[in-house]
Amino acid sequence: MDAGADFRPDLAGFLEDIECSFRTHGGRSAAVVWPQGEASVVQALVAAHEGTESSAGDTVHLLARDFGELVNRHVDVGYRTVPARHVDEERDITTDTFAVLLKGVVEVQLSPRSIDRPEEMGQIRHRLLVGEVLYIPAGFSCVVSGQHSFALIMELALGNRGTWS
Repeated sequence: MDAGADFRPDLAGFLEDIECSFRTHGGRSAAVVWPQGEASVVQALVAAHEGTESSAGDTVHLLARDFGELVNRHVDVGYRTVPARHVDEERDITTDTFAVLLKGVVEVQLSPRSIDRPEEMGQIRHRLLVGEVLYIPAGFSCVVSGQHSFALIMELALGNRGTWS
């Protein structure tokens, strides 16, 4: 089955749900979204990553382009792998980022790093499941911990306004 052909009807709703979260929380707070159509979109993104789909580059480019048009920003796409029971090094998030969990389960710990964040905003901890999307605003640090199996995350990083992939 060509996963790329099946996900396109669900892609618009998937991206609109993520964009709605960005409009609501953008720059202010982290948020978790369970977007509609996640099953077929996740399947297509996994197939693109594994190269089992003939148009893998097209799938990722389509997602980046369509999401960029929705948020009027350039969108860079990357994949991250997290081994089972592994804790990544803490890293600073310098641009608004969406983490889409494609395989496995991870625990994500976010900490505000910016002086613009309210004092009462403390650490945020969330167990991310397949299909969930975590919005991480710029100015946070992030630590990702693998749970009992290998995890695959797609990251959508927003760049400058007015240009998109």
